[in-house]
Amino acid sequence: MHNFMAILSQLFWGVTIGALSAAFETLAKGAMMLGGLGGAGWYGLKWRKARRERDGKGKD
Repeated sequence: MHNFMAILSQLFWGVTIGALSAAFETLAKGAMMLGGLGGAGWYGLKWRKARRERDGKGKD
């Protein structure tokens, strides 16, 4: 019976740690994706603003 309980205990901890690591990994990937998309959007807006200012000065 002791061996059975030890196996169940290790199985429980393995599943628990596996689930927690998968959850944190998913959250980290989501945060990195949002950061990447936000950074790309910010850079795109900055580039468009600079281009608009540069083209506007050239037309005057």
